[in-house]
Amino acid sequence: MQYGVPQFIDVEDKIVGPFTAKQTLFLMLGGGFLILIFSFFTMGFFVVAVIFIVPITLLFAFYKPKGISVSQFLANFAKFYSSNHLYVWRRENEGSIFKTVQKKKKASAEVEAKTVTRSKIRELAWVLDTSTSVSVPYEAKERPDEAIRR
Repeated sequence: MQYGVPQFIDVEDKIVGPFTAKQTLFLMLGGGFLILIFSFFTMGFFVVAVIFIVPITLLFAFYKPKGISVSQFLANFAKFYSSNHLYVWRRENEGSIFKTVQKKKKASAEVEAKTVTRSKIRELAWVLDTSTSVSVPYEAKERPDEAIRR
């Protein structure tokens, strides 16, 4: 049997017309406040309230900064600023981080000693110095390969 894999799981369902449940709730709350203010206060106070409540209601219902709703944005903001922010880094004991593993030695006939000679290091350094695309010559007080095996 084959089952359909849900797609678009991050899209909220439309409940009332083109509005989601959250949007409908915010619009109803804003409208409810305006109805209460209209019925209990004067017309001048109602007009001032409309100037403030309508944009805030529309902001909460429709605006999504950085892809999240304003209510979730404010909840994250409050949570962030109400929590402690002291981050202290402490170095752990390096012995507990790394585990030393010893490999079994092969027979002496199979093991070839790989040694890097001073001339090989100089040759590699010369190749690196001369094959760069930068035209500035290498200027150092001491070459790194000369500090090896003194």
